Amino acid sequence: MVMTRNRRGVALILVLSLLVLLGVVAAEVGSRARAEGQMLIALKSRAATRYAAESGVFLARTSIAQLVDSAPEATDRATAFRRLDSLNRSLRHQAIGNTLFDVAILDLNARIDLNLASQRTLRNFFHEFVPDDRAATVAAALKAEPIARFGELARVPGGDDALALAVAPYVTIWGDGIVNINSAPEAVLAALPGIGPAVARTIVQRRDAGETFSSPDEFRRAGPGTATLDGFPPMTVAPSRLMIVSRGWLNGSPTAHEIQAVYVIVGTRLTLQSWEERDR
Repeated sequence: MVMTRNRRGVALILVLSLLVLLGVVAAEVGSRARAEGQMLIALKSRAATRYAAESGVFLARTSIAQLVDSAPEATDRATAFRRLDSLNRSLRHQAIGNTLFDVAILDLNARIDLNLASQRTLRNFFHEFVPDDRAATVAAALKAEPIARFGELARVPGGDDALALAVAPYVTIWGDGIVNINSAPEAVLAALPGIGPAVARTIVQRRDAGETFSSPDEFRRAGPGTATLDGFPPMTVAPSRLMIVSRGWLNGSPTAHEIQAVYVIVGTRLTLQSWEERDR
């Protein structure tokens, strides 16, 4: 009788152990299934947001191409690209199914290229934000060793995160060194040798009044002290390089995908220069 009870006790323990083991296995299988399901959802979300971002780039590129085709001459193009702000507004919050995208078209010729601008231009520009000795240090460092990414500006001698944040709307590393007098903000124009703050302010005021410069030579009439263009950096009246920034996201998901595409305008053609993607 005792032996029978012992056998039953051992059997019960084995059964309970087996049930515990099966429970652990079932929990592990369920956990892996949930993880794989979440991974699949994340992959689908990433694919959807990437497609939305690509759609934004395609739509923006098509809109730019139409704008360029409508104004083959530089003087006409100068006027046409004054509508860039309204074009940007039309490209916001576009929907594709349950995904959305936002697009911004940036005129890189409205910015100072940190790698191509002269040391004098860089020093003038940074002096608008920091003391002259520090501006000179940053300018010299950039000319000694160009940067590959904008974030590196915070780490060059004389630079920091605060300075990088302050100058971000006015600089680029994807430009061609040419400044667009019809779109460059006052801070950029004021840094150009031979112009200065007073003339830069006059140019911006004339633009705000509705004037469009049809030639860089119009700087001669922008104000006193501009009798010659000698020593001026290369200038244009319409953009020759544009960046399309497209961000796609999925409703109800924190996942977003961003594409930065730089296009060069050659005649009436758009040529892709660079393409960068990242998840946000």
